Amino acid sequence: MVNYYWIPKMIEKMARSSKETNPSTFPGLKPGGCSGLILSGAFALVLKDGVWHRRSINFYLLILILLSSLGVEKGLSQSLSKEESAPQIRLENVTFQVREIESTPSPLKILEVHVEILNRSQRLTAPPKSIKAVVVPKEIKSSETIPADQFAPGPEEVTLNSPLPPRTRQVLIIGYSIPKDKEKLESITFEVQINPPEGKKKVVTWKGR
Repeated sequence: MVNYYWIPKMIEKMARSSKETNPSTFPGLKPGGCSGLILSGAFALVLKDGVWHRRSINFYLLILILLSSLGVEKGLSQSLSKEESAPQIRLENVTFQVREIESTPSPLKILEVHVEILNRSQRLTAPPKSIKAVVVPKEIKSSETIPADQFAPGPEEVTLNSPLPPRTRQVLIIGYSIPKDKEKLESITFEVQINPPEGKKKVVTWKGR
């Protein structure tokens, strides 16, 4: 990291030097008497030095502003580069929907788990098949005992096959076949996670009534 602490000190030093060589600060010099001396050339060198000092101060101020701007821009660039080293995928809302599908001999009832994901990145697109959602049933409550051959949900997962652009949302859907008489089901608690094992988790509950 480059330090620019020397610039304010140099500006202060040059300002002090400019003040010391100012003709109006010479002892014994009466107000208004400076103009005749300057016209006669007595203080020509001092005046030139004063002008040089003022120009130098302006020059170093310009350098300070430029270096500060470069430093801030570099810092922001490094911060953005570090932040955007990989797409930032976040688990958002998890919702449910019961859907009925026509089939023979009787319709199927599907409990859909809708997993919403968000790419929070400002400029990076998540590549295809880089985002996975896993849904695991943790607890099932029912008013009556449901035979295991009728309803025994297990862990399910789904992968997003398409790219996810920056600042874009997408919903992944996992479906569970539920008993025809779904009124027997009181609730099902799920654990939802994206990109295990490090990804964020949520515990959500679907209520049948």
